[in-house]
Amino acid sequence: MSLRLLTRAAAATSRTPFGRCCAVQSQTRYFQQGGSIPEGAGYSGHDNTKNNTNLQILDLALTKVHEHGWSTAAVAHAATELGLSSMAHGVAPDGAISLISHFMDRALDETTIEVDDQLHEFDSTAECLRFICTTRLKQTLPYVKRWPEAAAVLAQPQNVPLAMRQLTNLSSQMWYLAGDKSTRIDWYARRSALAAVYLSTELFMCEDRSPGHQDTWRFLKDRFENMDKAETIASKTVAFGEQFSRNLYNILASRGYVSH
Repeated sequence: MSLRLLTRAAAATSRTPFGRCCAVQSQTRYFQQGGSIPEGAGYSGHDNTKNNTNLQILDLALTKVHEHGWSTAAVAHAATELGLSSMAHGVAPDGAISLISHFMDRALDETTIEVDDQLHEFDSTAECLRFICTTRLKQTLPYVKRWPEAAAVLAQPQNVPLAMRQLTNLSSQMWYLAGDKSTRIDWYARRSALAAVYLSTELFMCEDRSPGHQDTWRFLKDRFENMDKAETIASKTVAFGEQFSRNLYNILASRGYVSH
């Protein structure tokens, strides 16, 4: 890892859920060993402690997903393991959707850090985007057997706005990392097309049993080859939100996660 990337990763620990979790673990050991809060350290007391504890619970809850799924039970077990009341799962008041959203935020942060110093190696925006998509998809791989449950939760009507926000943010960040900072008229269409490519590949990956998920990476490559057409179709739609939610619903329905 380059010095530049190490520096960025260190700085990112103050903003990413995973980094904050590591920080609070170190901070906890410091206090347990008799440490005190230095004057002027900018420590904000109860609110910061509560927020860091919540993040610590959610990060640990991700290790419980394999057994308990994307559920409040996973959060409750994490809280108990940390020596807290199982009622501490109130940090995820919306149950599964809170845990899923936490994972998606964390995965995007980790992806951004991981690809940072490698994008200059690619000759085109499409190659950059495919590399970023691949890196982000690999964040989901450890949960691939349980991810269809998350997809079904995200497809519930009350959760579709959150799913749209998450996918829109993911798509926008991917385009930005790939060097696209334009505000052209096709901005929305381009992001809708990329989001559809990413989402369809992620759901394909859930069913892929090929060695090393080779079929998934081939599927992703094929989707990129067709993305120009998808952008053209999307650009004919005035309302991005309507097109995006239609993409989301149709893809989930085609994989059997929601009923037609």
